[in-house]
Amino acid sequence: MRQVTALGIGVVAAILLASCSGNVFSLEVGDCFNDPSDFQSDIANVDKVDCEESHDNEVFALFDIEEDSFPGLASLNRTAEDGCSVAFFPYVGRSHRTSALEIWWLTPSSQSWGSGDREVVCALYDATLAPLTGSMKDSGV
Repeated sequence: MRQVTALGIGVVAAILLASCSGNVFSLEVGDCFNDPSDFQSDIANVDKVDCEESHDNEVFALFDIEEDSFPGLASLNRTAEDGCSVAFFPYVGRSHRTSALEIWWLTPSSQSWGSGDREVVCALYDATLAPLTGSMKDSGV
């Protein structure tokens, strides 16, 4: 399972998601998925959908944390925020600060870290929480 965190209007806050279908460890850049209706603070699975269909989120970057021991959630969230913020512009074609989109991320939990999980998953969503249709890659939104 991975810890879920969000960045909205410059404030880091918890987004709580639960299990649906599709392992979070198999998410790739460009994958789209929906928020589950039953919320929890850790997530193991998501409901992947075709990006041409209505969806809540889109994966725009993946990167690994370069630490040997679990750095703690605060440090993971700072690293995730920095890495996802840098990766947003090249994917969307606009700074997330001026975009109609917001970012959030999945980080390894202390449990998954012990199993070798070091990957951060960066995802985007509409700031108004309206469903997205089509990929946001190179959209300039």
